Amino acid sequence: MTKQRDYRAILGITQEETAFLLKTTKSQIALFELGLRLLPAVKMLKLVLMYNHVQKKLQEKATLPDDKAQNAKCIAILEHEFRNTEIEIYELNRELEKIQAKYQKSISAGELALYLETELPEDERPSKEFIAMLHYRAKSGIEKYGKAAQLQCELKLKAQQQLQELIKKELERFK
Repeated sequence: MTKQRDYRAILGITQEETAFLLKTTKSQIALFELGLRLLPAVKMLKLVLMYNHVQKKLQEKATLPDDKAQNAKCIAILEHEFRNTEIEIYELNRELEKIQAKYQKSISAGELALYLETELPEDERPSKEFIAMLHYRAKSGIEKYGKAAQLQCELKLKAQQQLQELIKKELERFK
């Protein structure tokens, strides 16, 4: 059974427009859609006739062959989006590689700081300030480029890859 507001949705009109067509008030349409009041039989018949006409035309168009011009536009849009996702995937792969490289550099800087601090004889060690700076840089880099940053980039990458797969399926549907 069709809900009251479905009539208007199928017709593609507002409550005000429905009221105008049925020569009634917007509030009467609103109450009808809420199921609080019925429309007078003549107005309901007019609404149902319009609804049935539009439904019939929509069903007829659904069985017609696809419009080639519309399909060509859809294909062009999909191909454009496919190229955009290819570029985005390439850029995200590069960004992920950079993040991973910076993370590895930060780990290495931390290891170097520990080596300088613990393995070198006291007289061969650089200043404590230099070692502290290496520790700070390592800690900052690990925090900035660590697993969370890598995961965030990987999620964006996976989302783009899934989008590309959807676009590919849509392209196949239109071709």
